[in-house]
Amino acid sequence: MTKRMVFVSVLVLAVVLTVAGSVSARSLEIGYEPEGLDELEKVKKSVFSTVLVRPDVDFSRYGKIHPKTVALVIRDPSSVNQFSTGRLLVKREKESVIPEYEEVVEFKRIIGEVLAERIGEELDLELVDTAGPGTLTLQPVVTDVEISSSSKNTAEDGRELPQLDEGVIVFDLMDGETGEILARFAEERRNRPPKAERKSEGLWPNLVYWADQVAGDLCEQLSRFRNGASTS
Repeated sequence: MTKRMVFVSVLVLAVVLTVAGSVSARSLEIGYEPEGLDELEKVKKSVFSTVLVRPDVDFSRYGKIHPKTVALVIRDPSSVNQFSTGRLLVKREKESVIPEYEEVVEFKRIIGEVLAERIGEELDLELVDTAGPGTLTLQPVVTDVEISSSSKNTAEDGRELPQLDEGVIVFDLMDGETGEILARFAEERRNRPPKAERKSEGLWPNLVYWADQVAGDLCEQLSRFRNGASTS
């Protein structure tokens, strides 16, 4: 058995894997360090360990939500090992390994589909594919990822397929008209599905479980704010 470990960050020097290819994080509009981030304030007793919200924002005035493509950011091994996601601070010292291109595409697709499904089921918000007035823009980011592979799960060519062990999920919520950041929810989450829900086949086994957990918590946190929970 071999094991691959992938560590992800949001440094300006990061390598971002997208369907279009690899470009620097700074050139993508993915909400890592948007203008106004420092104006957000930490909210205690929240679903996520880190919840930063613009004071007195009224989430109930939004009737639509525009989920953007999931951003997966891979740290450049030559860059420094300390990075910051908003006010999250993590240190890593091990070498990064870049996953296969098709694995990244599937990773992002699975998480995006699970997010859309849970939002459609649990939030009184219309899912739309463009931003605009009365719309929340949601930028999901998966960072600080740890991935393993096992000989028990292989492709037809014998290559070991990846499995997500843990990762930091970041949800940035922006005003769809102005682009102003309203909130950031973030937390490191392990992927530990119950035995009855574990899978051993297919690309990214058990990723649906992890995605469903974080998507459900996103809906719970946003519902609390839309129903009047304090944002200060």
